[in-house]
Amino acid sequence: MKKARAIAVVRFLCVYALGLACSNQNESANGGAEASESPLEPAAAAAAQAALDPQTLPDLVARVNDTEITKTELMARAQSIQGQLPPGTGGDSLDFYRRVLDDLVTSELLYQSSKSKGFLPTEAEVEAQINQIRARFPDPQQFQRILQAQGLTEETLRERMRRDLGVQKLVEGELSAEIEVSEAQKQAFYQENTERMQEPDQVRVSHILVMADENATEEQRAQAKKKTEDLRARAVAGEEFAALAREHSDDPGSKANGGELPWVSRGDTVPPFEEAAFALSPGEISEVVQTQYGYHVIKLAERKEGGTIPYERAQEQIEKFLRDQAVRDRVITEVDALKSAADVEIFI
Repeated sequence: MKKARAIAVVRFLCVYALGLACSNQNESANGGAEASESPLEPAAAAAAQAALDPQTLPDLVARVNDTEITKTELMARAQSIQGQLPPGTGGDSLDFYRRVLDDLVTSELLYQSSKSKGFLPTEAEVEAQINQIRARFPDPQQFQRILQAQGLTEETLRERMRRDLGVQKLVEGELSAEIEVSEAQKQAFYQENTERMQEPDQVRVSHILVMADENATEEQRAQAKKKTEDLRARAVAGEEFAALAREHSDDPGSKANGGELPWVSRGDTVPPFEEAAFALSPGEISEVVQTQYGYHVIKLAERKEGGTIPYERAQEQIEKFLRDQAVRDRVITEVDALKSAADVEIFI
């Protein structure tokens, strides 16, 4: 659990500065009073939001104590973030690059702190992480292709792992040490957040899909519907639904599991499927249901009525949430202290 929390906090830090700046932009767009107090003159603010040619940035974009952060590093981090941003969110502006740079400065300060306090990982720990990543790929060639696509080599990946593990160890060994969540805190959170303690009506269903999408001809649709009706008749007559789904369903996500889907809430699926699924009783098999994907036969396994989640079920997640929040607060405080004590120069 400790390691998972540390990893989560490290991931949080990677977008901490960027997230704060995006939040401020949203407040400005919504007319927030604080956001209107921009420290920039109108012309300077407009320039910061205008599209920027990154090639105009200097080769050296920042210095953190004696460590230099180069344009190459900034560009690599920016590109990884840009791929996750929706269009039109200023992912090519000077302000964006400054926020990404602040993220890099934060990461460097935490790494330097972990190094000075003896939290760096051993080479065996780094290699174990590299091996875990390698194991996700079917062959070494694909692993190398993915590295190249991200502008990485095994050595740069190893260095990234070394730094990330160092920060994780710092969080685990110092920043999150002795953080505890009391029963009173959990109870108070539960009472003060009743709107977040609701769960919707849910059903657990299996289905058989015979595909006939929007490009299907009328003849293909008729054949698909007839096949679905035949499968339904076999299921109603007593053949095992899961076996029919494994053999005949065209849904690749559920076919191997006998057509079984995860718990479904209202709004999770297309309306015709939802209407049919929620109208069933446990063990009942639906009529043939048409959606934009084709024709379905649905069997209800179980239904769960919505309502307020009991405290006994919610308390574990509440404790995790409050603990993670406390660790984040500690990390933010530590970052602010490190920035105050460090010699940080920004060149953009």
